[in-house]
Amino acid sequence: MPLIEIQRVPGLPKDRAHVPVGTIFSEWLAEESLHAEVRINVNGRELQNDDELSFELKDDDRVIIFDQPKGGGLVGTLLNPLEHFNPIKFTQKVMNSLIKQPGIDTGQTKTSSNNSLKGQTNIARNGEARPDNFGQIRAYPDLIQESIFEYVNNNKLVTEWMNFGLGRYNVENVRYSESSIGALPEASYTVYNPGSNIAVINQGFQFDDVDGQDLPGPNQTEDNPAYSATANTVVSADLSGGQMAVKIVQQQSFDYFYDLPRPHGVTFVVNVSYGTPSGTVTTDVNITANLSDAQTSDDGSVTNPTHYYTFYFSNLSGEDAQGLPANTVINTTKFVLNDNEPLVQGPFFSPLEGEQLWLHFHAEQSGRVTASFSGSYWQVDEQNNAIAGTTTQFSGAISNATKGSDYRYLTLKLAPPYGKGRYAFQIYRTDNYEDYNVLKLDYAHIVTIRKNVTYPDDTIVRVTTKETENSSSVKERKYNALITRHVISYDPSAQKVDYTIRPSRKFSDVALFNWLVTGGQDESTIDIFGLYQIQSELDARDERLAYFDYTFDDEDVSLGQRIETICDAAGVSVYSDDGVLSFTLDSKRDKPVTVFNRSNTVETGYSLSYDMTLPGGYDGVEVQYRNPTTNKQAFIRYRIRNNQIELGQPTKAKKFEMMYIRDSFQADYRAQKECRRLLYSRMSMSLTALADGEWVNVGDMVQVPDTYDTNQQAGYIVSRNGNNFETSERINFSGSMFVVVTDALGNTTSRYAATQRADTDFGFIAAIPDIELNIYDGFDVQSPSRYVIATSEELDATQWLITEKKPPNAGGTTSLNLSEYSDLTYP
Repeated sequence: MPLIEIQRVPGLPKDRAHVPVGTIFSEWLAEESLHAEVRINVNGRELQNDDELSFELKDDDRVIIFDQPKGGGLVGTLLNPLEHFNPIKFTQKVMNSLIKQPGIDTGQTKTSSNNSLKGQTNIARNGEARPDNFGQIRAYPDLIQESIFEYVNNNKLVTEWMNFGLGRYNVENVRYSESSIGALPEASYTVYNPGSNIAVINQGFQFDDVDGQDLPGPNQTEDNPAYSATANTVVSADLSGGQMAVKIVQQQSFDYFYDLPRPHGVTFVVNVSYGTPSGTVTTDVNITANLSDAQTSDDGSVTNPTHYYTFYFSNLSGEDAQGLPANTVINTTKFVLNDNEPLVQGPFFSPLEGEQLWLHFHAEQSGRVTASFSGSYWQVDEQNNAIAGTTTQFSGAISNATKGSDYRYLTLKLAPPYGKGRYAFQIYRTDNYEDYNVLKLDYAHIVTIRKNVTYPDDTIVRVTTKETENSSSVKERKYNALITRHVISYDPSAQKVDYTIRPSRKFSDVALFNWLVTGGQDESTIDIFGLYQIQSELDARDERLAYFDYTFDDEDVSLGQRIETICDAAGVSVYSDDGVLSFTLDSKRDKPVTVFNRSNTVETGYSLSYDMTLPGGYDGVEVQYRNPTTNKQAFIRYRIRNNQIELGQPTKAKKFEMMYIRDSFQADYRAQKECRRLLYSRMSMSLTALADGEWVNVGDMVQVPDTYDTNQQAGYIVSRNGNNFETSERINFSGSMFVVVTDALGNTTSRYAATQRADTDFGFIAAIPDIELNIYDGFDVQSPSRYVIATSEELDATQWLITEKKPPNAGGTTSLNLSEYSDLTYP
């Protein structure tokens, strides 16, 4: 059966699992609780980022998963969302449908604090996409490693390394929560733009088992020894080369010593005999040593084996040890083993590899006193066993230079001469404890010194602050700044893309950047000129209508969804026009782009509906946006009373969640427009157009007379003589009539006053400019110019907005969905 092993913690045994043959590895992996930066080895080969994980496990397959950082570089971290992420995955295809309604759901389900509506904090977002911020936002950068601190001049300086996100930004108004970073004592920050060289990053990981341990003095030895075990029979003992091995029958009282982390300071008593000129001397000796190893064995019996412990001792010392002659024989009558380290703290084992040990102390002292300590550290292997020859001694002291009471702090930085690795250390106090001279080991870090680091795609920030000495609570990290993304733009006069990046909040610049740079699409696949025509139109009204301010933090959101979200902030719809990404602004139209009547539509698929009440039963609108001051959600609410729009809470609101808007003017404009749409757009239509349907697009306003409404008269032009037009249909004149005509290209004219001809009912008189018309002849022209004639009010009722255009049908027709158009919809 396939075997999967997981190495979760260095030094501890691997988790093992046998899985059925045919198991899909990716499905099995998804059920496990693993960190984001695992290493996977399959049958001796380590998988790379591009390797497929959805393979079937075969018999005799062996998979080893290292749920821990691998050596070297920032990839060796547990809290590092930068270097091990795959690039954001985009569905790089041209969209082929319109946003069905404003206020789209972008599917954002990730945890970036930039998008949070509640308490924003700085967090490490393992396994999630790096923030991709656009426009101007209040950003809470992601942590890229654990906090690291040191005591300098009796102050605790805390350093955070954080990532604002992909790209380059203008960074201003840096704060901690609501307070300026400059108001914090001894606070500083440095922003590193993409590609900048960072001279040094101290990357530290805290020892989990070090947390404010008291270091007792030698005068606190009432409990020595901490534990003792006695064996009355020794199986064998060997003394040579300054080391000793003692083998005894396994017994429960010695389990304590077998389980101790090693090396560990002990004393032991054995009975020895040695010869002297006056005869043989037999006596007990008490020896101080380090318990360096312990092993188990048995006598080899199959049915009822006898089990043994063998204890190995090094660094033998003490008066008795120094006086033993070379002919000493260890007798088998006595072995007493004592734990001699009740005052020694540790050993403590580093969670990961590193180059330095940082030990943090504090002393509570009154008067001119000193607290001294000593200890040792050594390198360990994966099983936490000491590596021979790596033990190093260290010592230090904390002193109070004042006569009064004070808290004194110290960070001792140790640089092992044996290079990068996992280390363990133990420590003890060398002077006496007093109530006025208390010494504690606060924390410890294993530290890697990273030099000349660059992040080519990310903006990094380092923040250093002085922590208060007696903080009343554990504080969350709340560093934030106002950032504005640098993006590309477009020069309309030269009609060329400007790839120089600069700060911008314009939706057009953001959309262009996402399509061309992030999505990697070609310029030929997007209507850039049309996009910036819309931007120019919005700028002419108010540039705030075209802002886009948001953080994309989900790699599962496709490129198409991004573009929809960006454009929706400006009230712009997106559609595909023959494979080219195109745009249309939801705004007031001057005239229809064409006319659809009986001559260029078919009966199949036609429908017309009307809401007698407000559509959907809504009596108002609620737009949710992000307040630029508080960075929390805010609301604009309008209600409809007696066909009038007023500010207030509606009973049933049509809701639009638009957190990518952080300007109240922009949100208010959208709310008013959607409220007016409820009032003035209650009709919807479906129709099937002939070939002319291929030339219109979503967002176009078209003229469609009601086939069954005699007040909306339509047909096609048979001939023209000056201002006299002959038509295919009889025209009934009633009151002031106006006419709209399509030219040879299908474009519509403006409205012109129309009067009755005296010589025929099949025509009208109108001072329409001399435009080219299509006159049906059955050969060269088969799609004649069309007209709609009615009163001004009736012509308004024939205006429709195309909301959906379906792909051409098999017969060459095109299905269109339309909604009632009214100038009153737009504030």
